[in-house]
Amino acid sequence: MDKSLRYISGLICVLLAGAGFGFIGVFSRLCFRTGLSVGDVLAWRFILAAALLWIALILFKPKLIQLSLGQIFVSIALGVFGYAVFSTFYFKAIEGLSVPLAVLLLYTFPILVNIVAHFFLHQKMARGQVLSLLLASVGLTILLWGPLEVHKFSAVLFGFGSALAYAIYVLVQGEVQKSVPPLSSSLYVITSTAVTLVLFHHPHLMGVFSKPHLVWWCLLGLATVSTIMPLTLFLAGLQRIPSGQASIIAMIEPVVATIAAGFFLNESLSAHQSIGAILILAALIINAVAKK
Repeated sequence: MDKSLRYISGLICVLLAGAGFGFIGVFSRLCFRTGLSVGDVLAWRFILAAALLWIALILFKPKLIQLSLGQIFVSIALGVFGYAVFSTFYFKAIEGLSVPLAVLLLYTFPILVNIVAHFFLHQKMARGQVLSLLLASVGLTILLWGPLEVHKFSAVLFGFGSALAYAIYVLVQGEVQKSVPPLSSSLYVITSTAVTLVLFHHPHLMGVFSKPHLVWWCLLGLATVSTIMPLTLFLAGLQRIPSGQASIIAMIEPVVATIAAGFFLNESLSAHQSIGAILILAALIINAVAKK
């Protein structure tokens, strides 16, 4: 593939991944309204995603199941110590912080990724990339500005922990899974995450069967639109563009989340949220055209 086309396809993959992640809030909150707990939703999200992916690959692409033991080990480690830890820390942060503050703490991860990538992985940041990171951070703060409440100090640590765990996940994927088929990686990452979350949260899995049919549609949306698709596309993007740039492009997620909440949950988009969203979009454009 031509180098420029490869770069553009990488940007598109990460953008689509961020958009998919942006629907997590809508699907999750609809599930919560029926009485499901955080542990229930997290566990079912990854159980369904793992089941669907195993079935699809066994039926249509069985060769993608076959990875080397080393690649399988790395993918499982990313699921257990990366995605499961990140997800748990993030929801622990939400329990003790206002949601805007929890999201702001999580989205310090692009800063962590870019610092490590610049100083240790020799991914030098262009001026445009630095500007886009600063502009996106300002835009995100404006987008999420609201009551910044701290109910438990430990939740602040969980918030920073979620950012650190996700930054490590992004960096490791970008460095050691360049040659792994994205669907193959997703299969083992999602499966190991599902097992870890079930063991950690001890969810009441049978409780979902007494809920309205809407719950199953929302869980299916979480499993496909917000798990299989974005995890796979994000790795595909990381294989084409540097992890520092990818982490900034991923900041499209809160923009999509805010717009989706307005459309599906009837939450109005305020003037300052619109300004914040515009700044983030401008930052993404600057980042996309930044010269290395």
